[in-house]
Amino acid sequence: MAKVNDCRAEEFVPSPHHRGFEGADFQPLNIPNHIDIDLTSQCNLRCRFCHLNFFAPPESASMSYEQFMRLEPLLPHLESITLFGKYEPLVCKDFTKIFNKISEYPIESYFSTNGIKLTREIAESLVGRLKYLTVSITGFTPDTYKKSMGARQLDRVKENLRVLNELKAERRTELPMLRISTVAMQDTLDEIELALDFVNEFDAVEGLQVTSFKAHADHLRHLMPLSDIENYRKFCRTAMDYAEKIGVKLDLQSGDVESNEEQTRDLGHRYCDMPWHRLSLQANGDVFACPVSYDPIGNFLETPILDIWRGSTLSTFRKGVNDPENMNEDCKNCTHCRHRSLLNPEANDFSEAERYIAGMTRI
Repeated sequence: MAKVNDCRAEEFVPSPHHRGFEGADFQPLNIPNHIDIDLTSQCNLRCRFCHLNFFAPPESASMSYEQFMRLEPLLPHLESITLFGKYEPLVCKDFTKIFNKISEYPIESYFSTNGIKLTREIAESLVGRLKYLTVSITGFTPDTYKKSMGARQLDRVKENLRVLNELKAERRTELPMLRISTVAMQDTLDEIELALDFVNEFDAVEGLQVTSFKAHADHLRHLMPLSDIENYRKFCRTAMDYAEKIGVKLDLQSGDVESNEEQTRDLGHRYCDMPWHRLSLQANGDVFACPVSYDPIGNFLETPILDIWRGSTLSTFRKGVNDPENMNEDCKNCTHCRHRSLLNPEANDFSEAERYIAGMTRI
């Protein structure tokens, strides 16, 4: 666990979110209004595109309900919470108990899962209370699912989604609003119509989210969507046309080639306000200034979470977020703040990275 060297309360650095580009003086949040939590550092699958095949977490951990309750001072003040980051949240044995506690407060909650452990018991706790649910599926036939996700579990996921929808119908609620997420790789692009039909079949009102595969090793780079630009262009056209035809919401996260290049022609740092209103937490208690930070700023199992939020370590981090001359290493190459060009595959390639987000190291 990370040691906190200095969490003494000190004067806040004003948030750019509240200050605005013109420099109007507003006070930052005294308590974060959003947190991201990885409830575990484990997963029940080994998808071939996943970073877990190439990077190891700092340690194997799963958050207990008692550990989660160290965060209770935040709960009355949170507007939203994300119950996952890089792992499978439903592997956490105390997931339902933790979620039930969160549901005692008017907090907008969300998480992503592969859906294998989305049992009736868990679904019953989610229906009518969880705001958004994303189910990650790459491969929409039993064989392609097995190839991409590493197990023959597609039928189980389908059955779990049927049960979820039955419970929503019984309780006459639209919650959780469902979204299907899939990873675009060169050998999965031709399944886009199957993916959109799946979304339709299971009434995923939030539609289909398509993320572009990022190679974590050189031998996988040929699978990146832009390794064959013309094939990717064809995929984008097919996806957009078919989604419109059947009335399904489509989110091409990387955009099509032309729109992405238009948006990223002038690469540069976008104004960031994350460290002024949110924190990201790991199952071992480590706290990070944002979801893409490398180094922890404290550990909430060792130091009260509000002491970390108000401490000098995070205050120092904030000072370098939007200052080009003093920017910290986390922010210099942030893929959230610095858009990467689709036509430059190396920009999305982590094969040379020595470490990964949240303290992960190459295996």
